[in-house]
Amino acid sequence: LAQARMWGGIGRAILPRTLRVPRTPHQLRAGRGLGRLAAMAAPAVPASPCGTAEVVGNAGTAEELRACKIGGCCGKDTPLLSETDVRARLPALPDWTLSSDGKEISREFVAKDWQAAMKFLNDAGAIAEEEGHHPDLHLTSYRNVRVVLSTHAIGGMSLPDFVLAAKLDALEVEYSPKWLRERQAAATGAAT
Repeated sequence: LAQARMWGGIGRAILPRTLRVPRTPHQLRAGRGLGRLAAMAAPAVPASPCGTAEVVGNAGTAEELRACKIGGCCGKDTPLLSETDVRARLPALPDWTLSSDGKEISREFVAKDWQAAMKFLNDAGAIAEEEGHHPDLHLTSYRNVRVVLSTHAIGGMSLPDFVLAAKLDALEVEYSPKWLRERQAAATGAAT
């Protein structure tokens, strides 16, 4: 093992078969490799009842949602939010739109340029990796960005979707000045 560490990793040929890292999903399901050892060594942590590792308050405001931690707790056991719960949390995310079928939320904007769009996408990717919940990210016409959130494993909306949306809203974005003016004019027109 000392040689393997010196080379920057654990080599497959150095470790006995029972300590090899699983390479395929089948090996993971079969309990082969380091995953089996880790499961024996670590106490089982019960899954969160709401699909997040840590919930702050009632997760009803943008601040409470941003303070929550998903911690990779999304999967087929993640509870589906009721339509009432989804609609109750949506006002905390004014830039997001609920789909007509109620199974996803999305946000669209026009970045100043390609570089600004890519910065947002890279920052969004870093947050998604940190949280263990991944949005669908779309970039078209070099600066039109669309983000779609849904918990695919359950076919609808869960609390982690709202947590990630709030965290993505906190990212700094360099918007297209024209898009901002048009958006402001539309909001002013809707208010009158």
